[in-house]
Amino acid sequence: GSGRTPPATTALRARLSPDRTRTRHTTRNMAASLVGAAFTVAPARRVGRARVSRTRASAIRASARDEASSADAAPAVTRRQALSAVTAGVASLAAASPAFAGLLDGLELPSPAAGDVKAKREINLPKLEIEPVSREEGAPLTNGGEKGRAQQQYLKFIEPIINENVDLPFGEYMRLALHDAGTFNVVGKKNGANGSIRFELDRPENADCKEAFASIERIKKKIDAVVTQPISYADVIAIVPHYAARIQFAKDYYEVMGPDDPNYEFLFVGTNPYLGAKVRIGRRDATEADPEGLVPGADATGDDLVAWFKRMGLGPNQLCMFAPYLYKGDEQKGLDLAAQDGTNRAVLDQYASQRKLGKRAPGPAVTIIKKFKDMTDNCIPGGNPYVGGDRDPPYVEYAYIRGGGEIPRVTTFGAFPGSSDLGSSKFAQKVRGDR
Repeated sequence: GSGRTPPATTALRARLSPDRTRTRHTTRNMAASLVGAAFTVAPARRVGRARVSRTRASAIRASARDEASSADAAPAVTRRQALSAVTAGVASLAAASPAFAGLLDGLELPSPAAGDVKAKREINLPKLEIEPVSREEGAPLTNGGEKGRAQQQYLKFIEPIINENVDLPFGEYMRLALHDAGTFNVVGKKNGANGSIRFELDRPENADCKEAFASIERIKKKIDAVVTQPISYADVIAIVPHYAARIQFAKDYYEVMGPDDPNYEFLFVGTNPYLGAKVRIGRRDATEADPEGLVPGADATGDDLVAWFKRMGLGPNQLCMFAPYLYKGDEQKGLDLAAQDGTNRAVLDQYASQRKLGKRAPGPAVTIIKKFKDMTDNCIPGGNPYVGGDRDPPYVEYAYIRGGGEIPRVTTFGAFPGSSDLGSSKFAQKVRGDR
């Protein structure tokens, strides 16, 4: 809070400077050894602020044009081409003149062939070193983009686990997410999507959420068993409906268009959790229940529902999307209650027109995901954390990386085993032959 840099962070910064210097010298030495020949560079002609006669200035410009034209005319010669030419020339000289043949006995001429590039890199590159550092050291030395990338790595790692263990219709998971976030108050940004519903399942209004929560708990246990940082209840409740809905959208689409249709991902990009509808993680769990009486029960009126969503900072678009999922086994009840308001009725008509094209049309699916994200991304205690950024977000681990073609630095990677290589640069991975 004082703005001072922790001593551990200062020490780590001090370690980075000499390593960067050594890396530059190592790169220069490697380049010199690879070229294998001395060369000189003519000093560039420079004209300062001193007066220069017009004749002299014209001569300088003409010379520069001649040099540029000659450089353009001369084809670029690669090191391999030059090596091939030298080898062929020496071999021809030995064959044409026996007097020179004896001089070449025992001399190994370099082969113009490239050889095993990966093996050469392994010899020339210093060993890659990845040294884990604490969150206190690493967080101040990395930026928000790097931390966000690490969270996306974590998300992609757990996605198959979620998809394999979804065992309910996505509407069940959506109702659970709504009741968890439904305690949010936009005035003061209190309560909301914080996983507190695990303490609130005995309340009458949450009776229809027990089955979905049991499924969520099974999914969470599967995830926690294979990662190094367990996922929060708040996050797993908020993101599973997204993936469950995508499973249903794909199933409906392929039923109409056939299993070999290649256009699903292109048409439904608006639901893609990494592109059109980016999934956010990093919500923190509450340690106790939120206040009672903030989520309407089974006897709610249409006005109660409107007031509920308004208190959360949401409106008719979100209410009409959630309407079919408000009551377990009774989609029409939620729709009828929402339609009691004139504005909601107009929005429901608009949503109905989107469904006229059938299950192959992405419009209804995109609407569901977008309006669902309006709630899960904003109805969070303290407000949306993705605006100002979280300086120490969960699911991120830190390491000091050097060698292997890397610039010595502190980097981030997702909190799961084997993710440290993902924290290195793509260029360095290419140089090492990892890609």
